[in-house]
Amino acid sequence: MAAPAVSVLMGVHDGAAWISRAIASVLTQTLADLELIVVDDGSADATPTLLAGVRDPRLVVERQARAGLAVALNRALARARAPLVARLDADDVALPTRLERQRAFLQAHPEVGLLGTAARVVDESDRDMGITRPPEDDRAIRRALIRRNPFVHSSVMLRRAVVSSVGGYDASFTVAQDYDLWLRLSVITRMANLAEPLVIRRLVAGRVTAAREDERLRAEARARWRAVRAGAYPPWGALFALRPLLALALPGPLRGPLRRALGR
Repeated sequence: MAAPAVSVLMGVHDGAAWISRAIASVLTQTLADLELIVVDDGSADATPTLLAGVRDPRLVVERQARAGLAVALNRALARARAPLVARLDADDVALPTRLERQRAFLQAHPEVGLLGTAARVVDESDRDMGITRPPEDDRAIRRALIRRNPFVHSSVMLRRAVVSSVGGYDASFTVAQDYDLWLRLSVITRMANLAEPLVIRRLVAGRVTAAREDERLRAEARARWRAVRAGAYPPWGALFALRPLLALALPGPLRGPLRRALGR
């Protein structure tokens, strides 16, 4: 069987509420030469039944005991056959021309190995909450990357060889595994974002608990420090690794104002 043009990677845990829409948004892309690899990360709801009900040979489903998103995505990456891999979360939606537009850009820009897009943001009731517009060119992305995550994870398309060369996602990161991957990729490839919103990102209330927010801050500090040690940034970049640790010392209500004051 010939390899498809794009492999779409999706990890899901208890995603029955939205996964059917996410899958449909991939399988109805204008770029039809694709495979969708879904790793069910120990779902206990109707997710397995919904996945079993999809009759499309382009869908590949694997099931694993609960191990976390990074493990699920690495498993999907190992199954991918296409030279390009794209991400979509199980509660997000890819707009119809997304994969076609990103593939065309990467074909025209062989130096770029990581490509994201802007995203429309909605809440659980599909109410519009605005548009996330990340920086577009490599220089602006690099400037932002040490300060914050300048990619919407659900929007990215990557060259599989580039991702594999850095070992994929680091499973020791239970959160911010995407941010860590971007920092590692920045050492070996150029990056870009398309200005057009090509995905719909869903914000689910209560998803980020106080404990998980603390975990995210620790993960950001670790990822930034590792990037500085790897030479992706000069030694003064270590100052940005201290910001999340400073935030950890503050009560939750003060973290938002600090984040805004520090420009992230």
